[in-house]
Amino acid sequence: MNKKLQIAYIAAFLAACAAPLVCLPFAKTDKTAENRQLSSMPSFLEEDNTPNLNWSSQFETYFSEHFAFRPQLVTLGSLIKSEIFKTSSSEKVIVGSDGWLYFAETLPDYTGENAMSERRIYATAKTIALMQEHFQLDGRQFLFFCAPNKNTVYPDNMPARYIKSTAPTNLDRLSPALEYAGVNFIELAPLFKSQDKTLYLERDSHWTNEGALLAYNAAADYLDMPHNDFSSNTHTTQPVWHGDLDGMLFPSYEHLSDQEIYDIDFTFDYRGSFSSEDDLLIKTKSDSDGGALLMYRDSFGRAFYPFAAQNASKASFSRATPYKTSLADDIDAKYVILEIVERNLGSITEEAPVMDAPSRELDITASVMESDKNSCVTELKNGTLKLSGVLDESYFSDRSDIYITLESYEGLYAYEAFPVCDGSDYGFSMQISIEDIPDGNYDIYAYIKNGEEYICTGVLDEIAVKG
Repeated sequence: MNKKLQIAYIAAFLAACAAPLVCLPFAKTDKTAENRQLSSMPSFLEEDNTPNLNWSSQFETYFSEHFAFRPQLVTLGSLIKSEIFKTSSSEKVIVGSDGWLYFAETLPDYTGENAMSERRIYATAKTIALMQEHFQLDGRQFLFFCAPNKNTVYPDNMPARYIKSTAPTNLDRLSPALEYAGVNFIELAPLFKSQDKTLYLERDSHWTNEGALLAYNAAADYLDMPHNDFSSNTHTTQPVWHGDLDGMLFPSYEHLSDQEIYDIDFTFDYRGSFSSEDDLLIKTKSDSDGGALLMYRDSFGRAFYPFAAQNASKASFSRATPYKTSLADDIDAKYVILEIVERNLGSITEEAPVMDAPSRELDITASVMESDKNSCVTELKNGTLKLSGVLDESYFSDRSDIYITLESYEGLYAYEAFPVCDGSDYGFSMQISIEDIPDGNYDIYAYIKNGEEYICTGVLDEIAVKG
């Protein structure tokens, strides 16, 4: 290679390396496929005008997120890896066979690496059961269902290097626990597997519109909810869908996948503001006499909610957590549905729903076993008493229930707590209104019920109630 060619080669190489930085002000990236907040350009000075000692690391983060042509370069790298090496350039996406993509967060369910303890399975079912009890006491009908992971229903295109567990999954194990707890639920995984159509999008983590309609009709039938099942509406399959997994891998390449488009004239209206299908709260109304519906949902509700909104006189679709039961009062809901995707089942025992704990009549004869492993956080504010903590695991069997009592010479007030606190298998959380509790000083106890026997923790805390 002569000297001129060497110089030209070096110049071209340096220009290619410098282009992302030089062009940053003109072609910078402002968002990611995951819609997360990107960092801003760091300042050389802190707010107090002292030097920013972390400027270099902050700028490195800023540049890695904003450099020019980032989407195009990421897309090019992903295409090379997926098409030639059949691997993924994103830790959030699994490249399967025949063009299928899978969400990596479902992998622990697939391989069995995130098996929940039997105690946590029971706590999940009990939490849902206490919500159901609350709504049924108000005369509402309640239903729970879990949207199965894509690779639970369609595992055949998963890469062979991932070995599917032969043990029962968390979803499999939850069903008998729900039945034991008396929860109204439907199992969607067997229903979807029994269909002769592919009801999940090949390059997205969610079900198709046809899959969403199948789930909706199953729920409406279970609740005996008056509804149009849309069986008379035709639909066509069209390449109109840009999958979420495609967006993560190929941010600058719009690969459109097939999606079912229904010939339905949706006539429901939105109550209040509406920005997108991902709003934390979507409120609708229609001319239907199908009754009011409250649905706690996640991203699988995006394709589900239009069918439900069309058939409900009023509806509220909430993505917010913790679950607020007062949303049912806002629309006088006749029906309540709780939906969650399989990969997020563990989140049910992360935060207790916002509702008053049910009062209980307890005939307690219990041995006292105090422990320095017990914790209790007490908060009394605006007439509401909130209690939460974690108890000694030696108290528990897999199916233990937790009761909290307020005891004084004036009397004993007992409540059943949610078996939930920060994801612990041995946590508890509850809240109550103190308006019906006489003024006085109360000792707080926890009673753990194992079969017909109780264990008492001793005094966890003290509270002064003053009206």
